[in-house]
Amino acid sequence: MPQQINLFNPGCPLVALGTDSDAKENLAAVVKFGIQCGFRVLNIRDDTGVFDLVISSINSLISGGFLDRKDIFIILTIAKTSSVKQIEKQIMSYISASLWSYIDLLIIQKTSTTEKNLVKIWRILENLVMQKIIKNIGLSGFSVEQMEQLFHIAVMKPFAVQARLNPVMADDSIRDFCRARDVLLIAMSPFLRGELLSNLNIIEIAGHYNVTPAQVLLAWAIQKQSVPVVQTLDIDHIKENIMVSDLKLSEKDMGRISSLKDL
Repeated sequence: MPQQINLFNPGCPLVALGTDSDAKENLAAVVKFGIQCGFRVLNIRDDTGVFDLVISSINSLISGGFLDRKDIFIILTIAKTSSVKQIEKQIMSYISASLWSYIDLLIIQKTSTTEKNLVKIWRILENLVMQKIIKNIGLSGFSVEQMEQLFHIAVMKPFAVQARLNPVMADDSIRDFCRARDVLLIAMSPFLRGELLSNLNIIEIAGHYNVTPAQVLLAWAIQKQSVPVVQTLDIDHIKENIMVSDLKLSEKDMGRISSLKDL
């Protein structure tokens, strides 16, 4: 059964499907299959050149009656922009291309702006939220200090923060910031580019629960109150990545995974 979309609860058992891929010829089928398996949250970076392809795949399922637009939560990460003046035009071009009236969550990545221009861009995003063109706005790549400064002057607080989160690369300061501010943490690179899947501790814990190492790492990220983003073109992996809702790791195993400092 498809998972319910409830991103207003940072502890919700959700996994997002990443769409970064050089194999664009396979991505459309992967997106369709992922949605059919139960993925309802999709993460798209604007610098990967796959936006139109991903949206076309989603729209084909919508037009075919498989789901409604409201059943999908799209995270669009703006990783680069030519200028502050161009950001609104850039976002509106994505809205136009999608044939939709809104984007669920727009993330501004640090690579797309300077600290000086962040406030200006944030004001533009706040205005787009007021117009209901964007439903939620968030950040990626900024330090806790920079995010705290924005919190003090923002009319609309960041809904989400994207950050790398896995047992080897876990920034406690960002996680603590999100918890204290009631901000959704979106966990990027939960498998550390696949390197953690062969970790002997992870493999042993997976055997205890009769699940895969990937499912253990996703359960760990979810129990850390985050939404992990998975990236795969493998059909079997897509199936296993979405089947983690009922997996609950013990406190002991959570601690054992969290204590990993290397591969």
